[in-house]
Amino acid sequence: MSVIPVNQRGYANPNYLADTDWLAGQLNSPNVRIIDARPADQYSAGHIPGAVNLSGFGGIPRAANGDMASAEEFARVAGTLGIGNNATVVVYDAPSQMMGMVAWAFLYYGHQDVRLLDGGYHKWTQEGRPVSTQATSYPQTVFSAKPVEAIYCSLSQAKSSLGRPQTVFWDTRSQAEYEGTAAGFGAPPPRLGRIPGAIHLEWIELLDPDNKTLKPAAELRSLLESRRITPDFEIGTY
Repeated sequence: MSVIPVNQRGYANPNYLADTDWLAGQLNSPNVRIIDARPADQYSAGHIPGAVNLSGFGGIPRAANGDMASAEEFARVAGTLGIGNNATVVVYDAPSQMMGMVAWAFLYYGHQDVRLLDGGYHKWTQEGRPVSTQATSYPQTVFSAKPVEAIYCSLSQAKSSLGRPQTVFWDTRSQAEYEGTAAGFGAPPPRLGRIPGAIHLEWIELLDPDNKTLKPAAELRSLLESRRITPDFEIGTY
């Protein structure tokens, strides 16, 4: 099945996605850093050549209460991975929610040149592209992190905005997690249930079921509008 190129799907910001064709031509670029957001065992079994595995460095750093960690802590992780402020960061997963979370984290800490691999590792391997089992490392460098608070909702902010008519909480988890019949991931497992009044739209519904690429803008808009997830609301996702 043919895939509509990213720049022909009507997105407002297509630069936040990377085609597999484009990435295949950038594997030897000294300015590109590829992040594999999958678990370490999946990375070891096979990954895109040149990709570094975030799980091996403890994942996205967090504060004790689950909020994002300090700018200094994220800068340490990024610098250890060999990612500087001038790098083009490409993030992929199988795919799963984690790739979006990792890409968002870089945006939150002030790094604008970050992209999601459209279709993730699924599309990459589906197309028969090269994989490697050799772990990648880059020389440690300096990353300067400057949090962009406008795109972040802390725990305290979420509590204070609960029930406000112009705030919508978008629950991207599975139907079972939303309904409170499954606990999801975490150690210890999170409490059952959802934020009161949250709207459910599982993240996987945003993707084409065959190649796992993001659906065209018109389809996404229709899907989001059907759940009242629109620009006139302040949207908090989890």
